[in-house]
Amino acid sequence: MIYRLALFFFLATLIACSNDFDLFTERENIPVVFGLLSKAEENQYIRLERAFLDETRSAFLVANEPDSIFYENAIVELIRESTGDRFTLERINAADIGLPREEGVFPSDPNFLYTISSDSLVLSGGEIYRIEVRDINDSLMASSFSPVLRDIDWRSPQSGTSLNLQGISLARFLWAENPEASFYSLRLIFNYLERSPATGNEFEARQATWTMTSRTTNNNFSVRGEEFLQFVRSVVPEDPSAQRRFNSIDLRLDAVGEELANYIDVGRANLGITSSNELPLYTNIDGGLGVFSSTNFELIRGYNLTTRALDSLTMGSTTANLNFIR
Repeated sequence: MIYRLALFFFLATLIACSNDFDLFTERENIPVVFGLLSKAEENQYIRLERAFLDETRSAFLVANEPDSIFYENAIVELIRESTGDRFTLERINAADIGLPREEGVFPSDPNFLYTISSDSLVLSGGEIYRIEVRDINDSLMASSFSPVLRDIDWRSPQSGTSLNLQGISLARFLWAENPEASFYSLRLIFNYLERSPATGNEFEARQATWTMTSRTTNNNFSVRGEEFLQFVRSVVPEDPSAQRRFNSIDLRLDAVGEELANYIDVGRANLGITSSNELPLYTNIDGGLGVFSSTNFELIRGYNLTTRALDSLTMGSTTANLNFIR
């Protein structure tokens, strides 16, 4: 959940700060909506804010005033297109549940979001959901729709498998194609134990995450064992007083919906050396700005290393100075 919220907080900041709030229109304000539906999450969250310019003051001053950026009486609903069922979201201050916004242009507290439990919503992969934002007079301010990404079907290797991550040995990861996904990212989570005088010579759990690919449209990905060992060397500091022991490996596969992929692509297209000074905006929100899309992920825990891979980790030249033991 933290990863997903951090992502759309970041996206919201990009929209709000793009072109210095160049949003002069006849309208009093413009709704900014961000929502990423996910079957993998216990709760669904929607961010709703407004963007408008006060011609007498800096946009950055306005952005730091909760009364200026949050709607007081807005109604946010999700509608299942196949049945017409409507679900009204609850407005909460996310700071009250340990999720303040990071310090910056916008206030960290209050951090208003709209939420509903996934059990209440009963998301079904492949179904289309519509979002509607209405004002206190029940007038429609903004709307959008998105299909929900199906569950990820991880194929191989299965949990508990010993991975031969050493030398030129190739590890191949495979999953079923997801018809609603535009691309995937795959991360390896390296779990190990460490003890040193700083830990009272007791083993403590450590973790490091390797993004093997941040974007692939294929339903498979391969890495060589030496790439894994180089990653370990890059994230585990040399410490002659420390001893380390391999614990396990987890894999996380994330799938990204088309609308979010489009938003990311538009932003990337203008980041080259020939880009203009203004960041182009992608939005799929009718009547406003922002992104309404879907993501999903699968976390597969409990991989081991083969005997050869453990030998390379503990005695190989790449990681020998990291003091891994059996």
